[in-house]
Amino acid sequence: MQDPWQRFYQPPASPLARFGLVLLGIGILALSFLLGLVFLAVAVGMAVIGFIVLTVRRWLGRSGSGKRDDGLVDVEYRVVHRERSDRE
Repeated sequence: MQDPWQRFYQPPASPLARFGLVLLGIGILALSFLLGLVFLAVAVGMAVIGFIVLTVRRWLGRSGSGKRDDGLVDVEYRVVHRERSDRE
């Protein structure tokens, strides 16, 4: 009984063709690795730039307020009294 994998793929008999396939495989792996490094570098660069932007915004936001943050919130509200017509 034959291996079912050999029905779809038969390795080349020529040593030169095998060597070419090995080189092609190494090239594809190297290209995938370099592409992954490029995406990783872009992601790290964007994270660093975002961190710098958020840090600068935080520093600039704190310098404008001279008050101490004591947890109190100033709000304005008004009470609306509604008289219902069935309570007469």
